[in-house]
This record gives sequence, C-alpha cells and structure tokens, in this order.
Amino acid sequence: MKSIFKWQCFSDKEKRSGLLFGLTVFAAFVLIFIFNVLTPMMTDDLFYSKTVSEASGIGELFAQEYTQYMTWTGRSVCHMILRFFLLTDKMVFNVANSLVFVLLTLLIYWNVEHKKKYDIPVYLLINLLLWMFGVVFRQTVLWETGACNYLWGSAIIMSFVTLYRYGLKRESASGQQSGLKHPALWAVFLPVLGVLAGWCNENSSGGGLLMVLLCLGFYLYERKRQPGNAGSPEGMKKLGENRDNGAGSVDKKGGCGLRLWMIIGLIGNGIGLAFMVLAPGNAVRAAAKEEEHSGLLGYMARFQKITLAVRENFLILLIIGLLLFIIVYYQKKSWKALWAYSRNGILWAFVFLATCYALVLAPEPQARAYFGAGVFLTVAVVQFFVDVSEKEVIFASLKTGMISVMLLTMFFTYMDSGANLARIYREYNERDVYLTEKAAEGVTDVTVPMLRPDFETKYSDGYNSDIQEDPGYWVNVAYASYYGFHSVSGVSREEWTDY
Repeated sequence: MKSIFKWQCFSDKEKRSGLLFGLTVFAAFVLIFIFNVLTPMMTDDLFYSKTVSEASGIGELFAQEYTQYMTWTGRSVCHMILRFFLLTDKMVFNVANSLVFVLLTLLIYWNVEHKKKYDIPVYLLINLLLWMFGVVFRQTVLWETGACNYLWGSAIIMSFVTLYRYGLKRESASGQQSGLKHPALWAVFLPVLGVLAGWCNENSSGGGLLMVLLCLGFYLYERKRQPGNAGSPEGMKKLGENRDNGAGSVDKKGGCGLRLWMIIGLIGNGIGLAFMVLAPGNAVRAAAKEEEHSGLLGYMARFQKITLAVRENFLILLIIGLLLFIIVYYQKKSWKALWAYSRNGILWAFVFLATCYALVLAPEPQARAYFGAGVFLTVAVVQFFVDVSEKEVIFASLKTGMISVMLLTMFFTYMDSGANLARIYREYNERDVYLTEKAAEGVTDVTVPMLRPDFETKYSDGYNSDIQEDPGYWVNVAYASYYGFHSVSGVSREEWTDY
C-alpha cells in the first residue's frame, strides 16, 4: 500500500511537471508570435511578393525558383517556402513561423543530454540564449524572407540531425536486429529529409552533415568495441564460429550495426548539399563581388574577417560556454572523464567552429549567415550548463542565478522592444494604407514619410529597411514596384502633414 502511494505521488508530480513544461512551450509560442505580428513586410518581401503575384500557378512558381537557382542562389528549398507563404495572408506566416521557432527550441532541447525529463530551466535557457544572442534576430527570425532562409533552414537541418541521432541511439541501446520499429520507413523518409536539410543553407547544412558524420563515426567505433561484435576479440571468435555453422551475422546486433537508413540518409543529405553548393547562381553572385585581395592572401583576409565576425556575434555566448566548460572540467578532474561525460557539448562546439570558418570559401558573407552556427553553439552551451553538477550548493546557486538574471533582463528588453515594435508597425501600417489609396487613385509618383528616429530596437529591421529621400534607392524601388508606382520618395516625419 505504501509503495502504491509513493508511485501515485511520483506519477502526479510527473504530470504536473509535464503540464508546466507544456505551458512554458506555449508561452514561448505566444511571445514570439506577438513579435511576428508586429513585424511588417519589408524590402525583399516586397520584391518577391511582386514576382510571386505574377505567377499563373504552382508550376510557374517553380519556374521562377529555377531561374533564381541558375542566376542568383542555390537555396531553393527555403526560397520555395517563402514563395508559398507570399501567396497567403501575412498572418498565416506569423502563426507558422512562431511554430517553427518553438520547434527549433525543442530540437535544441532534444539534442541536450543528461537533462531531466521535463527540464523547464533548460528549456528556458534555450529560449533566452536564442532571444538574447540569436544572430541578427530581427532578420533571421522575424523578417519573412530572412526567417524562411535561416530559421526554417536551421529547423529543417536540426530535424534531420535529431532524427539521425535518435536512430543511432535506438540502435545502440537495442539488442535486437534493429532498434527501430519501422526501419523500412526510416529508409524512405530520412533520405528525403536529408536532401531538404542539405539544400537549406551552405555552411549550416554542411555543419549538420558534419555532426551526423561524427555521430555515426562514434557509433560505429563504440559498436565495434562492444564485446561480441565484429572487430572485438570476442566478435572475431564468434564470427569464425558462425562461418563454420553457416550463420549470416555475428550477433543479434548485426555486426558493426550499419543500417540501410544510415547510409542512404547520409547520401540524401550529401546530394541536397551538392545541389545547393553547385548551383550556377552561386558562381554568378560570387563573380559579382569584388575583393581587395586574391589567392592565399585573400583567404587569410577572409579568415580574419570571420574571426572578427565570431567575436562580434558570439563573444558573450562563448564566454558563458567557456566558463561552464571549465567548471565541468574541474568537477570531472581529468580530460578523459570530461570527454566521456561532455562529448556531446564538445562535438557541437567543434561543429560550430567548422560552420563559421567554412565561410572562408565565400566572399563577404552576410552577418545572418552565422545564424545556423549560433544554433549549434547554443546546443553546446546548454549541454555544458546541464553537465555542471549541482552537488555543491555554489554551483546550483550559480545555475539558478544565471537563468534568473537572464529572465529579468529579457523581461525589460521584451517590454521595451515590444512597445517600439508596435510604434514601428503603426507607422508602416499607416504608410501602407496611404500607398494603397494613392495606387487606387492612379497616382504615379508619390511621397511618403520616413520613420521617426526614436523607435529603433534590435528586434526590428524597420530602420535598416526604411525608404530614403532618393527615389532610386533600392528600397524605394521595391515599394514602387510592389504598389505599381513610377517612383516613391521619402520625406522626414516632421515635414509630413497628410496624416
């Protein structure tokens, strides 16, 4: 009776933890959804929207993307996602984009080892790190064109990595012929997801492939060393006995444990990456960029620029991760013990560096190209956070205090930035109404107010994407094309009196 009561208490506690975790995930959705709603269409959204509106059907959308593949960029998967969203109301994108952001937080969470079943502090930390240190958050998460390229691309890449790692863990833990219930379905589905993940973003897709290769390599190495498997002394002896008896496998685990889905999943990922990297449009765009140096000196200059970009985008996050890593090292007391326990964090940190410095192959990458690398670094930092033992009160206090301080800071930042986002959205909306009216009146040349200079926030790209006085400025041209004007000019808000 006493044991039944304990079990019931444990079950109720787990249910409460699960409910609180679900509410935390829902809160994460609501918070990002509000900022998505308050982010208007800007710059490339207008260009692509105008192009998409000219398509007569789905086939022509793919034809437009093929043209872009041949002349500008190979990120066809992400750009097709964008084109389909631009066919719908912006609110559809707001909901979907918020769901994908939450999915990305969960994918990061699922790739962290040694955590509790419903580890709310870990999930909160993931959200805080993305909100506070996500690379150019306003462009990579909230801006429609940027989000489809970077947030959605990272979510697809992390989905493939997560499923692949899950399959490897099931195979490692299982003593059966296969640790997966439906290996045939995995052999069909995983290559498709692999192609999509490889075709998302040059350096981030490469980083995802590298992580999968590392995990597969360690899986095969550890499988080989297990007693009874091929390659170990016991396995070699058993292999000889099985051959003498006509048996076709070493043991129930099937020798080295390499499965069909593992091979063709990797092949699919590599094919997707090849399609993107080898796109003719990449060569066209690269040729259009001029660099001061060429040859070896040019690569050294790129390396230096990447190092400065890493400092600019990740210094605080790297400091946090390094401090946590040092604490784990002193708790484990040896490099061997550290590697055995924290290998996952070390691998993700390595993939982060490889993803960043792979950009040495590209001339002048945009800052947002580091977003996927930042996701990999976030996994590493959270892993080191989890690996810090809480047996000593000081470290338990440190972890709780770290999250508490970040929550307090983010609360004030969110409230202030949210108010400014609302103000920027209001001015964009007023301008949209005015331009729509003038277009209906048949006006050909129109003047509209620029944003007031007081509402700038790191969570809005509104000012960077604002019109200028010069009607030939590329943003002005985008507005003129979208609304059907001959020209659009900007004037300071103080000089504007029409509304």
